Amino acid sequence: MAWHRTTVSSPVEEIVAAVMVEEGQKVEEGELLAQLASRKQDLEVERLEQLIAKARFVYEATVALHEEKIESKETLLEKKSDLDQLLIAHEVAVADVNDRKILAPVSGTIVHRLKDPGEAVERVGPLFEIIDVSRLKLMFFLPVKQLATLKKGEVYRVSFPEFPKAGLFEAELIFIDPEVDPRSGLFRARFEFDNDESKIRPGVRARLLLQD
Repeated sequence: MAWHRTTVSSPVEEIVAAVMVEEGQKVEEGELLAQLASRKQDLEVERLEQLIAKARFVYEATVALHEEKIESKETLLEKKSDLDQLLIAHEVAVADVNDRKILAPVSGTIVHRLKDPGEAVERVGPLFEIIDVSRLKLMFFLPVKQLATLKKGEVYRVSFPEFPKAGLFEAELIFIDPEVDPRSGLFRARFEFDNDESKIRPGVRARLLLQD
């Protein structure tokens, strides 16, 4: 199975304005996947930037007047507070804009694109599914007699029957289940397989080669 399978959701309820990726496309962490409608939020950022410029001018002028003992300290603090409140509001507005830029949280391959431009998406509604196939989890159910031969952190050989020409690969043992299934007498062992060249597809059968 794939090392990671991530559902990318929308943090807001909005209309999808554009989708930048297709199914099967590889993406990097932080890459823009989709843009949600953000015209109102963009205008709010512009409005606040204009107000901040004006408030900063007033504050700096008040500082100069205060230094000349023309304006009181109370007036200076009031103008500083006005500017600070606008700066905070601007940060919130910018965050609202950024919430409408859907970025890849991880590197991987787009396996499901769930929305098209013009469609609505709910808050925490799914937009994409990404899988990371650069590493694979290999799960085996092994008889108890193999417990004595396995050691966490060791590397073992594996093969994939659906890819007979690929040959043998190495996989690291990363987990041994401390519990044995009493009905089958088997225990779980999970291995990590480096699939950086994407030679093996997630979900195919794997064979673990162990000495008796």
